[in-house]
Amino acid sequence: FFAIFNLDLQHRPSTTMADLLSSPSPSELDERQVATAALEAAEEQLRSLCATHAGTFVAVERRGASLSLALADLQTRIKGVEPDVSSVQHSLEDGNSLADLSEKHRVRRRTLLQHSSLLELLELPSLMDACVRSNLYEEALSIASFANTLERRHTEKNAVVLRVISQIRSRQSDLRRHLLFRLKQTVTMPQCLEVVTALRRLNSIDLEGQQEDIDRRHDAMELKLQVDFLEARDAWLDASPRTATASVAPSEQFLDTIERYRTRVFEIATQFNAIFRASPGKKGASSSASLLSMWVTRRVHSFLTMLSSSLNRMEDSASLRDALEACVFFATSMGRLGGDFTSMLSELFEPKMASLVTTHWKEGVSTLQETLKVCRDAGVATPLTSSTATSTVSTTSPEQPPRQLLTLPPLARLVNAYLTGLNELRRCLLPGIFGVLRTEMIRSLSSVKALLETNQRAVNTPGLRGEASQLRELAASLLNMFDKAVEPYLLGALEVALGDYAVAKDHLKKEEEKEEDKEEEKEETEEEEKEEGKKEETAGEESAESEAADEKAAAAEISGSTGPSAFTEPLSETTEVSETMEATAAIEEIPMPPPATEKDNSRGAAEDGWDDL
Repeated sequence: FFAIFNLDLQHRPSTTMADLLSSPSPSELDERQVATAALEAAEEQLRSLCATHAGTFVAVERRGASLSLALADLQTRIKGVEPDVSSVQHSLEDGNSLADLSEKHRVRRRTLLQHSSLLELLELPSLMDACVRSNLYEEALSIASFANTLERRHTEKNAVVLRVISQIRSRQSDLRRHLLFRLKQTVTMPQCLEVVTALRRLNSIDLEGQQEDIDRRHDAMELKLQVDFLEARDAWLDASPRTATASVAPSEQFLDTIERYRTRVFEIATQFNAIFRASPGKKGASSSASLLSMWVTRRVHSFLTMLSSSLNRMEDSASLRDALEACVFFATSMGRLGGDFTSMLSELFEPKMASLVTTHWKEGVSTLQETLKVCRDAGVATPLTSSTATSTVSTTSPEQPPRQLLTLPPLARLVNAYLTGLNELRRCLLPGIFGVLRTEMIRSLSSVKALLETNQRAVNTPGLRGEASQLRELAASLLNMFDKAVEPYLLGALEVALGDYAVAKDHLKKEEEKEEDKEEEKEETEEEEKEEGKKEETAGEESAESEAADEKAAAAEISGSTGPSAFTEPLSETTEVSETMEATAAIEEIPMPPPATEKDNSRGAAEDGWDDL
């Protein structure tokens, strides 16, 4: 619209009042033309004003439309409020007088004057929460006690006051949890006493509202406080220590664990006795003592369980001895609390010590078995023997291994394995394992002997390839050496390791006596065989002489009848028979040994040494 109006103004010819008055003939002017010009000038001025204030006109129109809508909405709301106004009028007319309204107004004004006090009252829960988080226990307990005062004063059960009291009670539970969590950390004796005192004050605040059985409730709360104290300190005791560096050995870590456990147990017991143990004449001392006794028993059981799992990871007797010394010191120290558990340590350490010793024995037996199997399957006898020269005289001391074992490396390695196990006893010798080790030694030696016998049967089986003859000889030598030297020496070495040197000597003496008895029996057998051979030889000569005499008589008879050439052949046969019998008797009397080799010579020297032993 405004654009079209502006274009119309631009294209219309403009005739102003000045143009009419400036004409050369003023006499010719007509009044109607002057009026028309004035009218046109007025219209032109009106158009310019309209064009200038067009925005104002549009805004006025829009404001008018919005006012119309607002008035219509206001009329609608007034019509909706009319029922409420009528109900208020009816209620005022029914009983609420002006005096009542003024009284309510007075109460509200009085409440408004106490705004600061009410604000402080509403801020009590948040203030108590800030005190708990800042470890301001005295201030928090003061607020909790003030909540009981509020509850006693406002007996009319004001909703706001009751809500504030409820929130303060919830903050009391938070304070109790915070105090118990404080006990789960490292605290000194003064700090621990401060925390327990705060917990006791909380219990007293809870008892303020009680009126019946106060003594019984107080005793129950005190017992629960003691239980909570021990449970919280247990959590601190069981807390894992700081991660150890890689440079610290596992045994050192275990010793540190035992020492840390011991010191913490005594610290907890000292704190409990100082805080809760009453004098002998006061009530509750017996319950505290029994509770502490039960706690000590439970902690000892927990320590033994931890000790059992940790001992399984130990691999040497030196660490085991250090651990045993630390545990014995801990156990004897616990005797002051009535919890000496020294007698229970043997059940854990003795099986572990016996296992450390027998493990080396089992490894030696398995190595011997593997060596014999490999040599037997490959048909090689070289790994089973050695050309090392040894003394032919064996020692009778159980402290030194037989030197003859150098010629048989498998048995030497077996003896070294047994001695390695016995050397573990030098660091940690427990009397309770003596019988176990003796039984295990006899069983292990029996298994070794059965292994050697099985090996001998296997090499004597026909069809063995490789160095079969040498394997058979070495199998017999191994078994013979084990029976004569290895078994008695190991039994004596075990007794020496256990501290019974006399029994070890007896083992070797018994073996020497057995060897001497065998030699005597062998000599007696040889003498008997020689006597029987001589008797047979004498009987043979007598029978030969009688047969020769008979033959001569028969020959004489024959020669008398047939001539001298008839007995020549039988005589020669008789002579050959007698010579053969004499040679046979000589061979039986003096046996000829087979040609000896270097290995047989070395083995013979070793056997001579065992004969001397």
